Amino acid sequence: MLAAKQDDVSNIHRRWFFARITPGSRKLSYSMLFACAAVVIAASHVYHLQTDTSTLLLHLPLGLAVLFGLIYLDFALMKGTPVNKLSKIVLVSSFSNALWLITVAVGILAGVLFAKQGQTDYIVAGMLLAAGLRVGIFTSVFGAGMGRAVAICLVQPLLLFLAFVPPASYGILAEPVGLGFGVLFVALAITWASLADRAGRPDIKSTFRLLQMFLNAWTENKPEEVEDYIESKAHDEFVTTKIIRFLPAGAGRASSIILPDIHPGPFGSVGGSNLPYVLYQHFGRTALVMHSVSDHSLNIPSKKEVDRYVSGLAGASVHEKGATCSLPVQHTQGSATATAIAFGRTALLMLSLAPKGMEDVPQDMQKELESHAASLGMGLILADCHNAMGGHIGEQDRRDLADAALKCLDEAGKSAQSEFSIGFASLEDVQHGFLGSPELGQAGLAVMAITTQGRTYAIGWADSNNMDNALRDKTVARIKDVTVLELCSSDTHSTSGKRTSQGYFALGVASSQDDIVSAYSEMCRIAQGRTTACTYEVSVAESHVKVMGEKQFQDYSGALDKSMVLTKVFVAVTVAAFLVMQVLA
Repeated sequence: MLAAKQDDVSNIHRRWFFARITPGSRKLSYSMLFACAAVVIAASHVYHLQTDTSTLLLHLPLGLAVLFGLIYLDFALMKGTPVNKLSKIVLVSSFSNALWLITVAVGILAGVLFAKQGQTDYIVAGMLLAAGLRVGIFTSVFGAGMGRAVAICLVQPLLLFLAFVPPASYGILAEPVGLGFGVLFVALAITWASLADRAGRPDIKSTFRLLQMFLNAWTENKPEEVEDYIESKAHDEFVTTKIIRFLPAGAGRASSIILPDIHPGPFGSVGGSNLPYVLYQHFGRTALVMHSVSDHSLNIPSKKEVDRYVSGLAGASVHEKGATCSLPVQHTQGSATATAIAFGRTALLMLSLAPKGMEDVPQDMQKELESHAASLGMGLILADCHNAMGGHIGEQDRRDLADAALKCLDEAGKSAQSEFSIGFASLEDVQHGFLGSPELGQAGLAVMAITTQGRTYAIGWADSNNMDNALRDKTVARIKDVTVLELCSSDTHSTSGKRTSQGYFALGVASSQDDIVSAYSEMCRIAQGRTTACTYEVSVAESHVKVMGEKQFQDYSGALDKSMVLTKVFVAVTVAAFLVMQVLA
């Protein structure tokens, strides 16, 4: 079942990737727009209209000046639509003029191949093809009604046409081939928009409205509407949060390891995407918020529900107290590494498949390990290190991970325990400029040092969505002053929405790994220097909170799949009609 959930999420990420294919800046968008328009005007005059140089030099600047004004006209005409911004208007104009350019260029190529001159049909067909694209974007992205989109779609292309084509050539608008195929292209766009918007029914009333809410949250940082929508489809779930608090015997600050049975997400500023930082802040900025064995069905849909979840932590009940821990135990089998430390009769168990990488640890493995721990008379706090990118875990890796974990539990349960000291350091304590990095959430990096039986160990942590596959091993190998047991990520989704295939930067992908290792090394030194004798408390908070559930992701994935199939069919029909035009023009 977990694989099916992850497949839906992966499919959504893959489909939404197309929404991120845009120029990287407004300057680039304007450059693309005017470059495409300039080539359309020049090619139309030189090859299709065959005017003289003076006519071209008159109509080229005239056309570009009119186009600049038409951008603001479009912006005014689209006022009141859910997603209306000047930068988006420029993008629409860029893409539509690029399509017009392609049409005119194909006309030139066809003229060369078929020895035909002055094929003005391509100017008109390109104008209407651009209008058809505008219908699709105005309805799907901007949220304009069909009537409004159709009425506005031709304004910019037609007025641009009238500006750069000499009045004596206006008659080409009535030429049957270009006009006929152009009208067909617009009709196809209208039909596609009508069908694609209904693709998610009956579960999703409007696929386009969902897209607009997503874009408002992603590009405008306005998550309220999409939060209301996904919360309306969420359901109450009983969740637990396991907490190990380390309380200093004397002066010093308490620190914690937090394991929420909630998965960060769904993305950006929406819902519980920033949950790791919220918990980091709640526990005094001295906490490692680990990734539990959970999946996206356990995403909290709104900030209101995040607040509800956090308020429920006040009711946590203490299950165990003590002042001793075991030496850490670590076993590697195949690509899998398991690390355990027993605090009294509670084991902290961390699982990693770095550097091979994997998706989330499967839930059936948690049940197996909890059952084994219970047979040893132990409680279990199970953390998915989430420190290398990869696909769904294969059967051999799953078995290796489980076997290594079982060995750790057996050994930790029998190990002698001694008093221990804890120290904590964060990125705020070192002179590194990573805070604000696109890879990191607001909590940054942190290290917890554990000293027992004369040895010091460290757990490195990052408020990031996964890590580069080489980073964990590189950090463990290079830091010598203490023994680095593991590097763990919080799997924050507050950093998602980037122009990458995953939609985010894993730690170590966009920043220097040498600098990251250096920061961890410095934090290890500081944390070791701050170690102080501690006792521990293991507590569990139980709460009811709304989560998105599996069905929402199935509905969204299915709607996107149906829309994509429709899009491919209509693109194929458009291309086929375009090819027929080459014969008839």
